[in-house]
Amino acid sequence: MKEGGIIKNNLIMLDYDGVIVDSKNAFTATFLAACRTCGYTGIKTPEQVVRLFDGNFFEALIHLGLSSEKIDEILGDAFEREAKKHIAKVRPFPGIQASLNAMSRQNVLTVITSNVSRLVRQVFEKEGIACVDEVVGGEAERSKVKKIQKTMSRYRDLPAYYVGDTKGDMIEGKKAGAVTVAVTWGWHTADNLAEASPDHTVNTLSALENLLS
Repeated sequence: MKEGGIIKNNLIMLDYDGVIVDSKNAFTATFLAACRTCGYTGIKTPEQVVRLFDGNFFEALIHLGLSSEKIDEILGDAFEREAKKHIAKVRPFPGIQASLNAMSRQNVLTVITSNVSRLVRQVFEKEGIACVDEVVGGEAERSKVKKIQKTMSRYRDLPAYYVGDTKGDMIEGKKAGAVTVAVTWGWHTADNLAEASPDHTVNTLSALENLLS
């Protein structure tokens, strides 16, 4: 496939939190504060927040008894207000920007995340990350399966990869029909990721580049 006169080899879809940015502490603090602001106290610790990503984040919240309206309330203005307090602490993993630049030369790069796309773009702008073609956040669609499939439908002639750092990422990437790539520097351990049987597991950015560049 040619894009802008350049031949593109693959469609690479990446999660944001835990793959591109080291944001576990900032995200969990933001989410817990937003829950408290909205009167929900059923999730109390960062560890509980991380476990929500063993599957689909939004489905896990519904499983806990939260209504769609309450989820929207927590992840709406309350979440964005709290996120602004922590956004300066959200930094890309060392070396990730160079890796993204390298992978973008002959691949289509998109970010598919449960986070808010506007917040993702703010961090990208702050950090000078300009090689990502599209950001699809949780406000657009709650199901990563649907978001991945919709993105794949626009690039039908390209092999499609989904790169994630949680068991839920791997489960949803497989359901969507993408080749799944687990990175071990994010939120879930290698053992936790292995439970979802990813197609590939990488421990370093150089290994990710070698696989996808």
